[in-house]
Amino acid sequence: MRECITSILIVILIVVTGIYQVQSRIETKNKINMDDKQKIITCNTIPIVEQIDPDIIKLSIITNWPIETSTYFISEANKRGVSVFNEALPIVAIETGHTYRFDLIHYNVNKTTDQGLFQINDILYPTIVKCLKEESREFDSWSRLNPEFNIAAGMFWIAYLKNEHQLEGHKLFSSYNKGIVGAKKHASRSGNYETEYSRKVYVIRNSY
Repeated sequence: MRECITSILIVILIVVTGIYQVQSRIETKNKINMDDKQKIITCNTIPIVEQIDPDIIKLSIITNWPIETSTYFISEANKRGVSVFNEALPIVAIETGHTYRFDLIHYNVNKTTDQGLFQINDILYPTIVKCLKEESREFDSWSRLNPEFNIAAGMFWIAYLKNEHQLEGHKLFSSYNKGIVGAKKHASRSGNYETEYSRKVYVIRNSY
């Protein structure tokens, strides 16, 4: 009888121990799962900060443009092989009187107008539109006061002067200001392409 009771107690002890071990493993597994979930939640709640090109930030600070506008300006410049701070922006600074505004209209004595950020002239405007359409470019508006179009037009023209006529430095800036023929006439009279306009560009680019 005593041996029987001892056997029963041993069986009960084994069963209880087994139940405890199973329960312990379940609790441990659940704790691991909760820890993993907590890690996932923690990782997912960390804000992802997208890095912005320092040149975009620099341009935005100088011009007070939104990041989107500055990004587009640099993108168009890079696409055309135009230097942002050595060529495009100094021209814009002079053309807008350092305001970097897109809504400017200048009325010339010859009855033409210069419009927008790059001050695209009436005479030059149709040629640029034709060339950009041949590139299959599309804009919400082809108005010179549309920032998107005006930036694309300005970058196109600077690149055209550089690539088609191999102009750089004072030749480039004076030709942008006076036109190719006008700059050549100035050079034939003075002996070089340096003008008040081109000298201003160099002063501005050095300030950047």
